[in-house]
Amino acid sequence: MSARSAPMTEGELAPWRWQDGVGGLLTAASLFALMLWLRPGLLQGWEQLVILWSEATGLFPTGIQPVLAPPSTALLVGTSASLIVLYAWAGRWHERYHPLRVLVRALCLVQASACLYFAWAPARFPYAVDLHLRSLMLMGADFLTVMPWMLMLGWGLLNLPWSLRLGGSLLALGYFVLWVPHQVLLHAWVLAQGSVLFMPLLMLCLGPLLNGWIFVALYGWLVSLTPRLTPDRAIRHEGWR
Repeated sequence: MSARSAPMTEGELAPWRWQDGVGGLLTAASLFALMLWLRPGLLQGWEQLVILWSEATGLFPTGIQPVLAPPSTALLVGTSASLIVLYAWAGRWHERYHPLRVLVRALCLVQASACLYFAWAPARFPYAVDLHLRSLMLMGADFLTVMPWMLMLGWGLLNLPWSLRLGGSLLALGYFVLWVPHQVLLHAWVLAQGSVLFMPLLMLCLGPLLNGWIFVALYGWLVSLTPRLTPDRAIRHEGWR
């Protein structure tokens, strides 16, 4: 029996057709154009939402302050001592936690570098809070703009119903539209409560890298929704060839 006529197994993906590729590319181009058109209004809406919530919760009662006071000596000493304890404690974890241990120690080193910087030259820190939050929103908008291509050049090229191809992409985009301003608010809260000492760690752990991890999770979820052939559909499919 040739490979072409071999029976399909249960759970196999439906065979790819050239129409699937064209449909995926057209969907990506349409959503890309939509996000480009919405980008200015989206950024303005995010900024207004962040200002509204920051004033309502008392984070920045008179609007986002561009400059916060440098960390106090007590905060620097306390943070540094905590990092030393956490770094040493992570070294005692069991070997099966080695990836987590490496991650925790790397984060400790990043925060330790921030502590050293503020202890050495606190007045020279070049990034203002409003610049940090605005940059985070800009990176989120850029990520949303390229997301349709990231989805459609992989999952979106499969043999998918139009409702799933378009609806799944809109759900993923909608998630990030809601997530990005709340991510910015989280950064604003940490900076207001703990000072700019934690800005480098925030950008590394809760910034674009975290968005990438969330995208991978959403991508995996969409892949799990991909229709698969049952045995009876597979037999009919073979008969149509």
